[in-house]
Amino acid sequence: MEKQKHNGVKSTKLRTSFRGGLYYMWFKEFIRFLFNHFLYKKVYYIGTDKILPEGKSQVIVSDHQNCLVDAIAVMLSFKGPGRRPFFWARADIFAVNKLLEKYLRFLGLMPAFRMDHEGLEDVGKNTASFEESYHLLLNGQSVMIFPEAGHQDKRYLGHFTTGYTTMAFKTAEEGNWEKEIFILPVANHYTDYFGIRREMCVMFSEPISLKPYYELYKEKPRTAMREVNLLVRQVVSSMMLDIQDLDNYNSIDFLRTNYGKTFALLKKMPYKILPEKLEAEKAFVAALSSLEEDKKNEVYSFASSIRQRLEDFKLSFKSVGKRVAWPITILKILAMIALLPVWVFSLWPNWLLYNIPKKLTNRVKDKMLSSSFLLGLSAVITIPLFAIISFVIVWCVLTIYMAIAYVLLMPVLALFCWYYTEWWEGIKQDLRLLRFRKKLKITKFDTLKQDIEKLEDRLWALFKI
Repeated sequence: MEKQKHNGVKSTKLRTSFRGGLYYMWFKEFIRFLFNHFLYKKVYYIGTDKILPEGKSQVIVSDHQNCLVDAIAVMLSFKGPGRRPFFWARADIFAVNKLLEKYLRFLGLMPAFRMDHEGLEDVGKNTASFEESYHLLLNGQSVMIFPEAGHQDKRYLGHFTTGYTTMAFKTAEEGNWEKEIFILPVANHYTDYFGIRREMCVMFSEPISLKPYYELYKEKPRTAMREVNLLVRQVVSSMMLDIQDLDNYNSIDFLRTNYGKTFALLKKMPYKILPEKLEAEKAFVAALSSLEEDKKNEVYSFASSIRQRLEDFKLSFKSVGKRVAWPITILKILAMIALLPVWVFSLWPNWLLYNIPKKLTNRVKDKMLSSSFLLGLSAVITIPLFAIISFVIVWCVLTIYMAIAYVLLMPVLALFCWYYTEWWEGIKQDLRLLRFRKKLKITKFDTLKQDIEKLEDRLWALFKI
């Protein structure tokens, strides 16, 4: 192993093994368990056969929808001990604390200093990460980079910087153009960026060989990088839900969320699992974009009006058409009261497991880091720590067998704690709807409901379905 320093940033080049070792594999499987069964209700890994085998150099290029979670999803797509991806990640998360920095390095992350965030003076520190990446790629490894150089809480693909094309071509140049470098396009999609028990999918496209561009790069490097960048961006965009009309984003997303399923059914498109929903919603957004400008603006304005009223009334779209009655709602409340002792019992240590990462997220002031900190801290610190503490307490109070049983039961209690809270939120929505109907004039509610139905009829008329 060789260590070098560039501009004050330590770079570690792995000269002997790129696989991470046995501990890395165990830890990765622990992450996989948390990721696939707790953080997300269902994760879809699509096109993992497109990942090149060990010895093939590939630069993985992805959209950036959910911070560190995007990288974790790609890492978990690499199965077996023979392949391990390395990542470029925003430099500021390395500065949170030393423990987190060691954890990120252990996972194979390298700091990326961005002009818009760290400033022009710090961009030079990327030299260390570039040199480490050259070394990895020349040895047939995988390096992942997010060319948007940032993330957002909206479903669109931002501008691509060309740093990854520079990295790829420079690697080929350092290898005297004998090494074939590939670009592997990736896209991530989430039902929701925040909370837990949502769904996500990570999709891989066919790798793009840079070999056909080598001669062009030798003569016109900027042209070669521009052509590759355009191609890669088009491929990534084609896999994801890319809503480029940011001026009307909220209206489009509202329509997509609430009318997308009916659109799919009318079009006889499959809509059962998340990848199918993604394709149907892409078609729905494309249909919206194809409308004439005046008709499109009319629909967006109508959708914005409905969305605003729902927010003002603190009602969800689905609740407007929901049938609620006091007797059923009271029965639900009684059932929840009966389960209350179990929920109280399940709060230890689950309330702490969920809220400690939230406090850290608030410190960084980037809400998009919430899922990343929840997964990272849970895996590295809070779950092992509180499992040990719980084991010791139960052993001291009861028996070692009860302590073992309690630790084994912790995952079930965690799921119950979360779903119980979600159920209460559903009941609160029912109560809000019942109070709304009583407090406000019935005509206001009927008008809202009628407008929702009018908008739906207008959409299908415009789409001619």
